[in-house]
Amino acid sequence: MLLRAHAKINVTLAVGGVRPDGYHDLRSIVAPVSLCDDVALEDAAEIVDETDVDFGSENLAVKAARILRDRAGVQSGVRIRVEKRIPCGAGLGGGSADAAAVLVGLNSLWRLGWGVERLVQVAAEIGSDVPSLVHGGIVMMEGRGERVRPWTDDALYGRTLVLLKPDVHASTPAVYREFRPEDGGGGLNDLQPAACRLYPEIEQALARLEAAGAREVRMTGSGSTVFGFVDGSGEGRRVADALSGFGWTALAVVCGKDGGFQDDQDNTTIRRGQVR
Repeated sequence: MLLRAHAKINVTLAVGGVRPDGYHDLRSIVAPVSLCDDVALEDAAEIVDETDVDFGSENLAVKAARILRDRAGVQSGVRIRVEKRIPCGAGLGGGSADAAAVLVGLNSLWRLGWGVERLVQVAAEIGSDVPSLVHGGIVMMEGRGERVRPWTDDALYGRTLVLLKPDVHASTPAVYREFRPEDGGGGLNDLQPAACRLYPEIEQALARLEAAGAREVRMTGSGSTVFGFVDGSGEGRRVADALSGFGWTALAVVCGKDGGFQDDQDNTTIRRGQVR
């Protein structure tokens, strides 16, 4: 089974107070984009990681398989191989997307028959971004990430945007530690001021992207990637080409693609915890 695990952007990200569990309350419009990793799943006796990538921390795809096996009470295994295209430490949810693909794919491979609500509960144990990516499509995410509902405004679907990742790996814990209450409410991403204080390259990226002609420019997640909207794929390629001269990663992508996980072996789109 080969699944496409799509990156995400935080179209908005509001950061609230600290919860009893030590995490901040969040409220965010999360949208998948066309940039994706490939996640291959194959039946095996044990859970085997065949990904030749240094994630800098735990491979969330493997963590997802272990937690799902434990919660489902099954003895099945899986061989996991991830082909990375989504950069790490970028605020694009690459590791979370891989984990979400594993949960949705194993729900089918292991014939669990779980609905999206049950998969979202498991996803919340893995990371704050995983539930929204398991759900699929553009969503409103709240709490620590465990509350997810569809975003009914279709205006974002199909819009072209340019991603610009400066040559810096943003630490999510460090950005949250730097966050100050006065940072909240001032823009579309409350973490942006804290990230810019820690990593001046992010502020430079915002300025360069806006100067290149992108609109509604902001940071996604805790950084380091910034994005801005443009008029169509041709303009997206022009802006991305202009920005690539700085030696940073610049990509034109489409918002809202895909709402599920595409299985290339049988052309089945796996959505919201079910195979259709």
